[in-house]
Amino acid sequence: MESAKMIAETGTGVFHRFLRLARLVARIALGALFVFSGAAKVYDPGEFATEVQKYNLLPWVPGVILALYLPWLEILCGLLLALKKFERGALLVIIGLLIIFTVALASAMFRGLDIDCGCFGQVFTSTGTMIPMVRNLLLLLVAGFLWQNDR
Repeated sequence: MESAKMIAETGTGVFHRFLRLARLVARIALGALFVFSGAAKVYDPGEFATEVQKYNLLPWVPGVILALYLPWLEILCGLLLALKKFERGALLVIIGLLIIFTVALASAMFRGLDIDCGCFGQVFTSTGTMIPMVRNLLLLLVAGFLWQNDR
């Protein structure tokens, strides 16, 4: 009877170690992705402003302001998440950004806009809207996993 209890406890311990490792990898990967994405856009804010305009959601001036500051927000939140500093706040902002990005992509898809998502500046181009939409939904699942398993 005690050996069954030991096996169950060992299985639980292995699961918790796996969960902690999965959370660590997910946290660092999501943070690094946001740092990379922001850095790629910081490199050429004018081009990013042009990509923002292609969504036809913002007037020019707010689009330029967004193009100037959004990449820095992505870098900051990505660093904070990866380094586990203000993790909950960084994760909350990242989830909000992913939701906004996904809604913007869905809007472009439904309006039939043939645009590049602009997600990674000029590093990766011609991804359209469907691949980024799926990627954002997967990233939202990862972010949800991190939010749910925050300890």
